[in-house]
Amino acid sequence: MPRLPGKCDGKHVSPGACHVATICKPQHPRLTGILSAMGPPAITRRRRPFLTPVWLILLAGLAVLGVGLGLHESADNTIVVIVPPASEELGTIDDPPLSAAGEQQAQQLAQQFAAANGPDGLAVIYVSPSRAAKQTAAPLAQSLGKQPATLSSADANGIAEQIMGEHGGDNVLVVCPDATIPDLIQVLSGQEVKAPEGQRAVWVVTVPRYGPASVLRIAY
Repeated sequence: MPRLPGKCDGKHVSPGACHVATICKPQHPRLTGILSAMGPPAITRRRRPFLTPVWLILLAGLAVLGVGLGLHESADNTIVVIVPPASEELGTIDDPPLSAAGEQQAQQLAQQFAAANGPDGLAVIYVSPSRAAKQTAAPLAQSLGKQPATLSSADANGIAEQIMGEHGGDNVLVVCPDATIPDLIQVLSGQEVKAPEGQRAVWVVTVPRYGPASVLRIAY
């Protein structure tokens, strides 16, 4: 996973130096409960000693199975990094380009995700049709050698359907309008979010195949 700026406390990330390198899943909760509830078998004087290794083998097998299921669930996660377009040039045209500050922000985004390549990196970069969104993703796409895919819908439900239908289980980055981001996060995770006014943020939504999704906000 790429490096992202910020300090993490589990729910909020403030500016600083933070590496979002790996998102892990705990051991399967149902098996964890079973294993924690199972104590070692009571060995009485009548129990034959050779039965003890059988219990140890059984417990070891359950532990391996639990770890295997946990890794399987982790592999099925869809991780969606949602980025708003960088700052636009002020003017009267309908589809403005990035401002000088916006171009710097786009370069910063490319630097932050420069290592997000390879099998465990970003599988695809989605962009909305606006010029600012395309220019925001351009330096990163060039750095990773990827051609951005244009979102086929401006609606949050349509965007989520495209992501999960084309790249479910992958790591993806989406550049879409600020106004769409809260709705997209709610569709993906079921959580309502509100970005603080005047503060740019990157959102990381982890959507597992089973269980609740998680949302991480990284201010920058």
